[in-house]
Amino acid sequence: MNLPLRLSAALLAFALALAVSIPAVAQNGTGIPRIDYSLSNEFRYGIGERYEGENPFRKEYLENLFNTRFFVGDFTLGFRAQIDKPREYGRDTIGIKEYYAEFRRDGISARAGNFYNLIGRGLVMNSFESRPIGFDAPTLGVKLGYDDADFSAQAFGGLMDFADILSNTRVEQYLLRGASGEVRPTTGVGVGGSYLAVSGQRTPNGFRRPFDSYLREIFTRLNYKQLSAYLNYADKRNQISDFVRQTGDSNERGNGWYGMLGYTGEMLSVTAQYKSYQFDLVKPSFQATSDRQSRALPFQNAPTLVPEYSKALLDRNPHAVDFSDEVGFMVDVVLTPMEELSVTLQGAGASRHNAWQTVIIPADTTPNSKERTDYQRLNESPLKFPSLSDITYSPYWEASAHAEYDASEDLTLGLAVQRRDNRVYREGDGKLIAPHSEDYTASTLMLEGEYAITNRHNLHAIFEVQDVFDTKKKTAANDSLGIKASDGNFNNVALTLEFTSSPKWSVAGRFEYTTTESEQGGQQLWGTLSGTYRIGDAHTLSLEYGSTRAGIVCTGGVCRLVNSFTGFRIGLVSKL
Repeated sequence: MNLPLRLSAALLAFALALAVSIPAVAQNGTGIPRIDYSLSNEFRYGIGERYEGENPFRKEYLENLFNTRFFVGDFTLGFRAQIDKPREYGRDTIGIKEYYAEFRRDGISARAGNFYNLIGRGLVMNSFESRPIGFDAPTLGVKLGYDDADFSAQAFGGLMDFADILSNTRVEQYLLRGASGEVRPTTGVGVGGSYLAVSGQRTPNGFRRPFDSYLREIFTRLNYKQLSAYLNYADKRNQISDFVRQTGDSNERGNGWYGMLGYTGEMLSVTAQYKSYQFDLVKPSFQATSDRQSRALPFQNAPTLVPEYSKALLDRNPHAVDFSDEVGFMVDVVLTPMEELSVTLQGAGASRHNAWQTVIIPADTTPNSKERTDYQRLNESPLKFPSLSDITYSPYWEASAHAEYDASEDLTLGLAVQRRDNRVYREGDGKLIAPHSEDYTASTLMLEGEYAITNRHNLHAIFEVQDVFDTKKKTAANDSLGIKASDGNFNNVALTLEFTSSPKWSVAGRFEYTTTESEQGGQQLWGTLSGTYRIGDAHTLSLEYGSTRAGIVCTGGVCRLVNSFTGFRIGLVSKL
């Protein structure tokens, strides 16, 4: 979409919200309406060395976000001025990145400008921003809504420019038109649905040919006493050009299921979840093609059903969800046998819906015919439940247990054990490359302690040890290059120490060691020293120096590799 059209849409959206909100301010009856505001600024700067692949480069980044909100009666006006040049991750930006006008009264809302949107559990739309990985999916347009105890609805439309985090140049443009609603006939019961029409635009750095996708969903939820349930079904229909259909493996239809059943009690709580995302079941040769038109769209971020952790090794190398093709489950159990003790048990598993094998199709008698490689599906129909033992389905599973015990008013102890098993099957080419599996297994033990020295002073320690097998770390010995043989087995150790003097300042040290020599640059030891200092009531200064290990970081199912960095970082957050 060209720049004049985007500017026209933005101005029209802003004018609509302004027109709706001005009468509300005038009817205040107090003469001049009260004007409130909030200001915040976040500054980040870093300089040092970062690895890209196996090569180190000088890395410097400067990011500054200035957020302003003005509140006049039922009317809110906001914008974000942004300076990201150069940015740590994501595209460089200088100027007004976010702006909107919003009106809210008696359950009615109208917003024009930039917005993010979550419908249901995200099977149709869940757009958000995650700056640590450079992911951003905002819509520039208009959103109208109504919400009360018995009914809620929204209608929205606009333009989305999505910058692919795996490419330095690719920007996909979408025109969105959608509506959703929910009816709540009685307390604890809701039935709703949504419809979204998407037009993928043809752009120089995006899609070569335009296409349309139409998404529909229906969901129902129930909350009765200690029980809760949620069931969600969505389907997706694609209108793709004949050329794209003939040159690729694209589906005209796809669908997805999500279900949840939960029980909450005083001593026991259980939540079981199920997913079956088959929005685009394609052959293996196209599974890695992230820009295919029929895939799950970048704003279709449904529940991942992957456990999340806040510790270094427990969270290392998480499973990356494929919203186009994945079936799985997750079960959470929380036990509270006594007031001082809580135990959390988690189990999750997933796999692809289909298994494939490589076949060689010989040349026929027609002119210019050549031998080619294709794939044959091994199962009769897509799986309804994940296969965790057959590697041809790329199975993943993990289980963990975490206990927290209040030994006294001043001392809290924590213990966690975890096992993760992730396999990605490669079918091979039928000739030189044999079928094989890329395996990653990790067993982790975590010990944690937190001690309140005084009412203001606190000491926090975390120790983790991990045993890993990773086929990607297998290496053959090469004396001329100084490479040692490795069978893919290695160990990781991490230690975090933090001292806090609340609410003024804190200092922390984090250290990590591995026995493998196959990390970026052959590095085996990483360490950082950091601290925060509160200046008055509105400002927080943070400093950090040292090196961090490369690893996969995921937010809402969106994942990217965050490379190793050695250097200095400074940040200042101000809120007025």
